[in-house]
Amino acid sequence: MKDFFYPETVAVVGVSSSPTNLARAIVYHLIEFRYTGKIYLVGPKGGSFMDHPIYPTISHISDQIDLAAILTPASTLPEIMEMCGQKDIKRVVIESAGFSELGDDKKGLEQQLVTIAGKYGIRFIGPNCIGVINKENGLATPFMPFRNTFDLGPLSIISQSGGVGGALLNELANENLGFNKFASIGNKLDTDENDLLEFLLNDRGTETVFLYLEGIADGRRLMETAFRSSKPILAHKSNTSEASTRIARSHTGSLSASEEVVNAAFRQCSIHRVTDMNSTLTAIKAHALPPMRGNRLAVISRSGGHAVVAADAAAKYGFVLQPFPGDFLKMVESRLRAGVIRLGNPMDLGDLFDFDLFHEIVSNTLARDDIDGMLVVLNYNGIFFEEDSRSLVGKIKEVCLQGKKPVALCVVTTGEEWRLNRCNHPNFPMFTEPEEAAYALSISRDYCQRIVSSFKEAETFVVDKKQPLAILAEAGSRQAQQLTTAKSFEILETYSVPLAPWGQARNSEEAVKRAAAFGLPVAMKVMGEEFIHKSDVGGVLLNLSNEDEVKAGYHRLAAIIQTTASRPKEEAILVQKMVTEGYEVFVGAKQDPVFGPVILTGLGGVYVEIFGDVARRVAPVSAEEAGRMFGEIRGSQLLKGVRGQPPGDLEALVHIVQRVSQLACDLPQIQELDLNPIMVLPKGRGCLVVDCRMVIS
Repeated sequence: MKDFFYPETVAVVGVSSSPTNLARAIVYHLIEFRYTGKIYLVGPKGGSFMDHPIYPTISHISDQIDLAAILTPASTLPEIMEMCGQKDIKRVVIESAGFSELGDDKKGLEQQLVTIAGKYGIRFIGPNCIGVINKENGLATPFMPFRNTFDLGPLSIISQSGGVGGALLNELANENLGFNKFASIGNKLDTDENDLLEFLLNDRGTETVFLYLEGIADGRRLMETAFRSSKPILAHKSNTSEASTRIARSHTGSLSASEEVVNAAFRQCSIHRVTDMNSTLTAIKAHALPPMRGNRLAVISRSGGHAVVAADAAAKYGFVLQPFPGDFLKMVESRLRAGVIRLGNPMDLGDLFDFDLFHEIVSNTLARDDIDGMLVVLNYNGIFFEEDSRSLVGKIKEVCLQGKKPVALCVVTTGEEWRLNRCNHPNFPMFTEPEEAAYALSISRDYCQRIVSSFKEAETFVVDKKQPLAILAEAGSRQAQQLTTAKSFEILETYSVPLAPWGQARNSEEAVKRAAAFGLPVAMKVMGEEFIHKSDVGGVLLNLSNEDEVKAGYHRLAAIIQTTASRPKEEAILVQKMVTEGYEVFVGAKQDPVFGPVILTGLGGVYVEIFGDVARRVAPVSAEEAGRMFGEIRGSQLLKGVRGQPPGDLEALVHIVQRVSQLACDLPQIQELDLNPIMVLPKGRGCLVVDCRMVIS
């Protein structure tokens, strides 16, 4: 990937003398951004542009070309790529549109590009993108018009949309925050976000990475890359509405809509998700400051009202306002002009006009071992003390950078003064209100305190998969959509998932024998492949407490089976020991098309349908991660025991989650899996799965 950003020679293909020619903008940018390498122009009509000759083809250039930026009609690309290969050009940026973004009928053209690239060992970005920028060497290939008003900074950007990426660059310029590298990846037919992210995380000039993605190429690779990262990763994942229109066939399907899986996956690997330009800029500002390594905050303001607002914001984001030392407060109070303000944290310095003392207060406070960061509000109107106020902004910046602790500085002033301060201090973020500043500090704090659990930390168990694979193969040969309950239970038993005692009965006498063996009361259920939700058709009977009820129950369920239209029918009835105590919990799994197997947990029975109170993780999950999942559920307090009820056996429940996690990874043929309910018995007595459903591909 490095060769995309550090070429010594660039050929711009598609240039003509026409004033409406878009490829000319690429040439303009290379000159505007002061590219340090050599530039060659290519276009069939020849001529010149900006004192550079236009060669009719790439083959007419005698020099070796490291990077080709192409902007020509889509239909010309196969021929041009072939010429690039013959010229031994190994890196290409295809900015042309007119491919699969217009429809599937263009996929053949895309496949031609992939085939030619593979033939010659070419890596390419695009098509349908605006190219790359490297502020370190002036490489700039966008055809979208920019002026080089950008500073060099520690942020690098990967954007699937050229428009969104370009808009972010403009906003960074407005904030006087620089960037290091930029890549618009468009259709990402060859090079995708994972390729570039891996490079940028090892790039010396990059300290923070921002991603704008409309689709994720390989979710598991993205997560593994983020796990290994020591740099913050921010992501705006758009294109979210399609998931809400999907209708799932089971609880797991409806609860694991792709949006929620993306949220879970990003949290799991500490990618900070943003949703719009404002949240993006706030997150970028958060990581442009030194890290907030703890939760102890000091608030200082030149406005009493803003001090109150800042205190509210600090409380909202969970900060602790550390008390100031008594002798320090006395010193400050002795130097106030009127002495009419009571000092504390937050500290209202509206009565202070000694700007050197203000600087001293900030400096001494930030140096304290019990302070992790500061929120400072500098309020002035640009009429009185404007020079002192501007100077104070610079001094606060120095204190922040030298102390290696964050100072979120709110400059509340006129537009003219705001712009002046921003221009005087590039790459130092400023805020317009305490709420935004506190939120930024919370982003930094949460990143520093993140808990990252790699897939590799998940425990694995020895399992003989012959029987599960045979069951799935047999069901697949019949094109079954789901397994019977009995077959599902057999797979769970292979993975040592504890089940309530169960058996099958093909007549009423056998049902009675099963019930006697298990001990009354029992439950009875239909279990054929045609029953998606057994209770919806009256196919679940509970608390059958004597022989007559068991016989009658068998005949009732057999009649339900006979009235179903599906074939073949599963004639057997499931008889199961009735579990009357414990908490009902749900554990599920789903094969997500982007992230692979995903695990879900929540309260079971009807609660999962009504409240949707579910925690999610991309599998496999460790025991520690499974425990955290149950801690996220709002109803988890019930499992800990309330109003005299004993706590549930969470250790046994975690064991089930681990086993289901491995099952989902081992058997991707199982598209959806519901264990609902699982009866969680009092601590030390384990858990029992009462019902299960497996949807297969």
